[in-house]
Formats: sequence, C-alpha cells, structure tokens
Amino acid sequence: MKLSDIITNPIRMKIMQFLQIRGEATTKQICEELSDVPQPTLYRHIDHLLKEEVLIVKSERKVRGTLERLLTLNEARFTENADIADSAYRFLMALYGSFLRYSEKGACAPVADMLCLRTCMLTLTDESYADLLQELRAVVDKYSRSEENGKNRSLSVISAPVIEEERE
Repeated sequence: MKLSDIITNPIRMKIMQFLQIRGEATTKQICEELSDVPQPTLYRHIDHLLKEEVLIVKSERKVRGTLERLLTLNEARFTENADIADSAYRFLMALYGSFLRYSEKGACAPVADMLCLRTCMLTLTDESYADLLQELRAVVDKYSRSEENGKNRSLSVISAPVIEEERE
C-alpha cells in the first residue's frame, strides 16, 4: 500500500505525529496521550501501521505476563523517493480539508482561533538546520501534553528543499 494512502487517515496521522514528537512510545503511552480515540480503534490503527512498516518495534519486554512493545517511526518508509510527491499532495489536501471544514462552519474567527499561515525562507548549513529541527521537536514536545481546559489545535510543519530557480 502506498504511504500516502496510509497516512491520510486522521487517527493514523495522530499516532505518527505523537511518535514524531516523542521519538518512541509504548502502545499504552499512545493510548494515554490520545485518550479521545477509543482504545480498540487505536490498537487497530497501530497494528495497521506496523503491518505497513510505517512503525517498527524498537524493543520488547514482558510486563506482568504481557508483551510490551516500544514503537517508533520507520524513518526509511518516509524517504522513499517514488512516493514523496504523492505523499506531499495527500498531506496538503488533508490539511486543506481541515481549513475547508473550518471555513464552512460559519462564524469563523481566525484571530481569536489563532489561525496562522507562514512560510520562512532559511539559508542554513545542514548542521544548523538539523539543530533547528531538534529544537522544534523539543518545543513541540514541551507543549504536546494535554492541558485541562485546553483547546485542540493542529500544528503542521513542512520542510522542503528550495529549487534554485524558485529563489530568483
């Protein structure tokens, strides 16, 4: 199955985003963090992501007679060149769908809802850019815990190379 077909499911996307931030987690930790999704549904989607090799088992251990798996994203699955353009298109269309549903609900309040659309061009070495991404992960991780009376918010970060003729 194509990666783009797998990741367009919103529950699978939540699982992958959580693991992108955390780096690794057990199924129990995923269930605790994504408590708005029924546990059987999460287990089904985690099994599907494992079957499609989007997630991999980093380690296993016995806990009270149960096998606990430490899961992580299979980074290699996301860098398959043949699927990148299609994956980006589906990701952007899913994001567009969220904005469309937001705008169709009526009585939108972009400022009050803190809607933000920005693009920044950066000229950095690979080392500096890797540092930036690591710092972004740390900031997102800091705020990724659910807060009492908090509002659900979606944050998407897209990193893409700039083709030289685009810079002119």
